[in-house]
Amino acid sequence: MIYIFWAAFDPPHSGHFSIIKALLHHKNPEKIIVIPSGLRNDKSYHISDDHRKKLCEIFLWEISDERVILDLEFFSWKKEMITRDVDIYVREKYGEDGIHIFWTDVITYMESWDDEGYASWKIQKIFILRWEKSISREDIEGFWIENFEIFTESKIPDISSTEIRKIIPEYIGLKSLFAEDPKFLIPGLSKKISKYILENRLYRVIPSKKPKILVHVCCGPDVTMPIIQLRDEYDVICFWYDPNIQPREEHDKRYDAFVKICEIENIPYIKGAYDVKNFFTRIKWVEHTPEKWEKCTYCYDMRMYVSAKLASRLKIPVYTSSLNTSPKKDLEKLFKMWHKYAEKYGIEFLDIPFRKRWGFEKSVEYTREHDIYRQNYCGCIYSIREWGDSNMKKRMVG
Repeated sequence: MIYIFWAAFDPPHSGHFSIIKALLHHKNPEKIIVIPSGLRNDKSYHISDDHRKKLCEIFLWEISDERVILDLEFFSWKKEMITRDVDIYVREKYGEDGIHIFWTDVITYMESWDDEGYASWKIQKIFILRWEKSISREDIEGFWIENFEIFTESKIPDISSTEIRKIIPEYIGLKSLFAEDPKFLIPGLSKKISKYILENRLYRVIPSKKPKILVHVCCGPDVTMPIIQLRDEYDVICFWYDPNIQPREEHDKRYDAFVKICEIENIPYIKGAYDVKNFFTRIKWVEHTPEKWEKCTYCYDMRMYVSAKLASRLKIPVYTSSLNTSPKKDLEKLFKMWHKYAEKYGIEFLDIPFRKRWGFEKSVEYTREHDIYRQNYCGCIYSIREWGDSNMKKRMVG
C-alpha cells in the first residue's frame, strides 16, 4: 500500500511528522510519498520554493525511513495543481494502490473545491483526526464523501502551519536574534527546522513602511553587519563622524572604505565634521589611559552625543552604532551611555550587539570579498602605541 501526503509544508511541523510516524507504525505501508504542493488557487506560500524545498529535505532526513520518499515534481509545474493531477502522477510513477492523506478539517469544504467529485468520491483516502477531536463515518458521509477511512490509532497534535507562522516573528525579530539566551526551538517545529528558519530569518513580518534609523559609523568593515542586518526592517541612513581617527590621511582612507560599502549596498550616508580639536579637548588629562578606559569612554560619548543630536534634528526615531560590531568594545558601557542620549533627545537606541551570531567574522569575509580596507589600530594616535602599524608608530610617536 502507498500513502500520498501532499501539502504545502509551509513549514513542515510536528503534526506532519506525527502522521507519517503513526502510519509507518500502524499501517506498515510500502511507501509514503511526500509531495510539497506547487501552484494552487487556494494557497499562496510565505517563503521561496528553494527554502521550502530545503525545509522538506530536513524534514525527510529527520524522519529517517527509506519508505518515505520526497517527490518535488510539482514544484516545477506551471499549471494549477489539483487532486486528480497528483493522483494520476502517483499512479503512473509508483503504482495503482494509493491512499491520499487528508486532515479531517478539509471535510467541510472539500466539495467547494472538488467540482468533479474526484477527491470526494473516486480516490481512496484516509482522514487524520487532530488531538481531542472526534468524527464519525455518518458525519463524513453527510458531506457526500465516499471511499475513506478514519485514522484513529494514534493521537496527532492539533497544530497547523498557519498557527505556527503567526508565532515565528517573535522568535526572529532583531531583538530576539541577538538576545543573550536566543530561542533556538520554535514550538511545533523540530530543532533543525527551527534553526534553519531562524538562521535565514524566514517568515518575518516586514513593515510596509520601514522606520528610519541613523547608524553611526566607526569604520567601513564594522558597518557591514548593521547594514545587512537592519536594511530589511529599517530605512538605514549612515552617519560618519570620527574625529578620533588620526592622522587625517588615515581618517580619509577609512572614510573612502566606508563610502565604497555604501555604494555597493545602495545606502545613503551623511559625513560629519572632522573636528579633531573637539576630540583632544574631550580626552584631555586621560589621553594615556589604555583602551576601554577613560580615554575611550569620552571618545564614545562624544560620537554618540553628536549622533543622537543629529537623529533628533532630522526626526529619525532610532539610532545605533557600528561600534557594536567590534569584539574589542565594552558593550555594557556603550549601551548605558547611548540609552542616556536616546532619552535626552526623545529617540530610541537600538542596543543590538552586531558582533554576535558571527557578526564580526562575517564582516571580515565581506571586506575580503569586496577588497575593503581594514585598519590595524583603533584610531587615535595613542592607540597606535598599543597596536598600530610599525611604520605609523615611527612617524607619529617615534
